[in-house]
Amino acid sequence: MVKLIIFLSLILTSVNFLKAQIPFTCKGQYFLSLTKSGSKSSGLYVVKISKNGQNIYLDTISSGLGLVLNGMGYRITDNLIYGVDPSTGKLRKVGSDGVVVDLGVPLGLPTGPSYYAGDVTPDGKYLLLIGLGGTPQIVKVDLDDPQYRCTFVPMQSKNVSIVDIAFDPFTGILYGHDYLNRRLVIVNPETGAVNINFVRQNQVDQLGALFFDSFGNLYGYGAYDTYTQDKFVSINKSTGEMSLISTGPLSVGQDGCACPYTLELQKIVEPEITYPCTEVVYSFIVSNGSGATRSGINLTDTMPKGLSPKKVIFNPFGGNVLINNNLLVMSEMIVPPGIDTIRILAETDPDALGLYKNQAILSGLPPALGSFTLSDDPATFVEKDSTELLILPWDLSFLEEEYNTCIGDSVFVDATLYGLKYLWSDGDTLSGKWLPSPGLYSLNVKSLCDEKMIDIHVKNDLLTLNIIEDTIFTDLGNEIILKSEYSNINDHVIFFWMTTNNPDVDCSDCQNTMVVPLYDGYYYLQMINEDGCVVEDRVYVRVNKDRSVYYPNVISANGDHNNDIFMLSGNALSSNGRYIRVYDRWGNLVYQTGAFELNQIEYGWDGTFNGIPLVNGVFTWVSELEYIDGFHQILKGNVTVIK
Repeated sequence: MVKLIIFLSLILTSVNFLKAQIPFTCKGQYFLSLTKSGSKSSGLYVVKISKNGQNIYLDTISSGLGLVLNGMGYRITDNLIYGVDPSTGKLRKVGSDGVVVDLGVPLGLPTGPSYYAGDVTPDGKYLLLIGLGGTPQIVKVDLDDPQYRCTFVPMQSKNVSIVDIAFDPFTGILYGHDYLNRRLVIVNPETGAVNINFVRQNQVDQLGALFFDSFGNLYGYGAYDTYTQDKFVSINKSTGEMSLISTGPLSVGQDGCACPYTLELQKIVEPEITYPCTEVVYSFIVSNGSGATRSGINLTDTMPKGLSPKKVIFNPFGGNVLINNNLLVMSEMIVPPGIDTIRILAETDPDALGLYKNQAILSGLPPALGSFTLSDDPATFVEKDSTELLILPWDLSFLEEEYNTCIGDSVFVDATLYGLKYLWSDGDTLSGKWLPSPGLYSLNVKSLCDEKMIDIHVKNDLLTLNIIEDTIFTDLGNEIILKSEYSNINDHVIFFWMTTNNPDVDCSDCQNTMVVPLYDGYYYLQMINEDGCVVEDRVYVRVNKDRSVYYPNVISANGDHNNDIFMLSGNALSSNGRYIRVYDRWGNLVYQTGAFELNQIEYGWDGTFNGIPLVNGVFTWVSELEYIDGFHQILKGNVTVIK
């Protein structure tokens, strides 16, 4: 009877894993597998970005797959996700319904390494895995083989620890994140060569999930600025630089993949702000990462009332074009692999005002790619959002009737409003013009349906300004005084200090001011007299960032007040300590602080544990400093305690 129950249980388990899987529809989406601490069941989600672009949220495919899923990739040939349990090496495939099929351990897969890095090759033939631990090698799991047979490519670089990989859908280049050296790498899956010539990203600890979008842009999910793994970042494929986009759910184990092998549409307008009776250019950027030329593709854009498409400026895809009032239809286009752009000239109506927003539709896609897709505004990180055009009324009130300049100087008058035509009294047709003083100038401005005339008078006053020093050298954390001198016909002047990349000055409207600079850069002083005549000067400040920290490697700890204390010394004006931790040879914590100050003996360690002197020996320590410019410094070392 017991055997029968066990047999029935096995049958029910097998049936659960053999349920029919529903394939995904490849529409450029990102997938994220999250495994909570201590859990043996991963959740699988589709990544979405909030409307304000500041946070990500997850559409749940399955909050608990019942298995751990990592080292995963999207397979375009069957539209399923494949991955492995990093500990056991068991291969799994997942459908859009969250149904998992356990395929067992691939034939020949070494079970010693932990497999966190994985992706499916663009042709769907192999799942590539790179393990942590064991022999450094690329494992190629043949997904067409009934036993999922493995072949191996030795890694040529041993000093890397790659936690995820992703194929560029257009170039086929395999990128990875090396968390040991905190940088982007390129891996050659045929030779095992690793290109490490990328900028080290000290603010990034680990990106356990890498994925490409359908326009070839690279993203990652993991730890940024802290060890907390909840950050979504964009990655520059050329330099390896990583930038924070938003925050998502916390995870201790994650992996990502995407399906960029599809057709996607982006739509932008230039300019984004215009006026009635002007022309704008809409660009429709079509990405075909499906690996094949697609025919019978259609683009439809119904523009809001007040906007009218006029003509096709550029069309690399051929087909038929229909323009009827505010409707644009381009049908039967042939779209080869790659990215190219359609450009359309449109016109704003005489009574058009306000915010105009809409989306275009790209249709005729194969059903496996979703049949159709809506356009996306690439200026935001929100998916499938409308492209916005702001139409404002004519307003040339920013042009003054009188301008003041210093003697011998000129004033630049910029009357630029996109789409308008300009004619100065001297025959010049530029929208911006240098006007020598003094003089009277007339400007005629026209749109497609309106016209305005403006008179501008230029005069001058004697006004000079000089910051006494051209360059100042200082150390990080020091205060400096910025001094100036000026001349004017009277004392009715206004001062304004500003800087581009440093903290604000102590007094922004004073002739002289104090500042604590954090970075190299310019400070600017602007002065305006009673006639509005403006002069400006600047001073360049160079900041020496000496991050030297001193500490003993031996303390006597015998109470003679001579070298009894282990403490950190350095520039306390530029940094604050976040913690000091000391461990014995077995890794036990024997001393720790919270926030502390450099050079202060009360934050030092006297070689005791809970007031009891420790035996002579070597102890390890770690500390973190935070500098006023935002830089974090991790310090580590050994200290020997002797009596």
